[in-house]
Amino acid sequence: MNRTNPDDEGRLRPETRVVHGGRRPAAGESLAPPLVQASVQVFDSLDDYDDVASGRRPGHLYGRNSNENVASLEAAVADLEGATAAVATASGMAAILCTVLALASRPRPLVVDRDAYGVSLALLRSDLEPLGYEIREVDLADEDALRAALPGAVVVICETVTNPLARVNDVQRIAALASAEGVAVVVDNTYATPLLCRPLAWGATAVVHSVSKYLAGHSDLIAGVVCAEHQLIDAVRQRVIRTGGSLGPFEAWLALRGLRTLALRVPRQSTNALRLAEGLAKLPQVERVWHPSLSGPGGHGVCARLLPDGTGGMFAFDLVGGRPAVQAMLDRLRLVRFAASFGGVETTISYPALASHRSLSLAEQMSRGIGPGTVRVSAGIEAADDLLSDFRQALGSG
Repeated sequence: MNRTNPDDEGRLRPETRVVHGGRRPAAGESLAPPLVQASVQVFDSLDDYDDVASGRRPGHLYGRNSNENVASLEAAVADLEGATAAVATASGMAAILCTVLALASRPRPLVVDRDAYGVSLALLRSDLEPLGYEIREVDLADEDALRAALPGAVVVICETVTNPLARVNDVQRIAALASAEGVAVVVDNTYATPLLCRPLAWGATAVVHSVSKYLAGHSDLIAGVVCAEHQLIDAVRQRVIRTGGSLGPFEAWLALRGLRTLALRVPRQSTNALRLAEGLAKLPQVERVWHPSLSGPGGHGVCARLLPDGTGGMFAFDLVGGRPAVQAMLDRLRLVRFAASFGGVETTISYPALASHRSLSLAEQMSRGIGPGTVRVSAGIEAADDLLSDFRQALGSG
């Protein structure tokens, strides 16, 4: 479902909505959302239970179905993404799986960006392909290849900004081509966040997030979310309930607390990422830097249109000397630590060949630009000068 930008309708700015979204306390209620650490609710009559179970009145029955904290998180993220509804899940992978199952309840061809997150590719190849789903891996920057892959397909799966090389997908163009063939588009917006890009406004069918990353922002929980129109979310929610992919109340409570500072964190992380990318690009030990703003004229055009307020806190670079050089740098870094996730307030690095894309063969990694010297960076909120100094001294250029 396409939505116009709510800001054009005179609504509050995202920076304000992220603070107030999901819950509006009444007089006498706590300002901070209370944690409802419960798995089940009680009822005095069968009619009351049936009214809630059938949706005739709001309420919660059982933690696998819904919870007050989970519902608040869902409402807040849906509002930020410009969606009419959302469903939270136990992880980002649960969000992707349940969305695909809702759109393709029986084996159908699925189109996926060949540069997609490695675990997403592994899910499609190892779990869905053996069940009869045809997986069509395509370079989505190649319009002819995408057109050829669409007939008969049911969904296209891609990221706004790819993990780990931070390539920007032209979601608007992808959605237009897919829509012409009646194919849904599911966009993983984890890297960009709804502060920088809202794929539903560009024609996407559904948006998924690993809430564990930027939305929660503090490296202390695992969660996911799917945003779309009500009918699709109802279908996704049933898959979440039946597969046991539901989010718990404590994780939802933590995520909503972290979400409140999203508008403070993401601009700083985005600025720091660009500063670091530009600084590292000048060092002789760095062979190449992968950052959307340094991708050349073609990439700049897509960024300016889809990501006008910044390209996010992620980038990657290739070190001369491969894996030994990466380990030597890691041994000398003082502030920046190695961690397999991203999106927290601390600056971290990861090694895609062993982490996010370890399920791919060496040849597949190399064909996607992931080499033995590739390092992924998640910029935090520290002082950029301190971070750049840390990298410089670790690389012997300090």
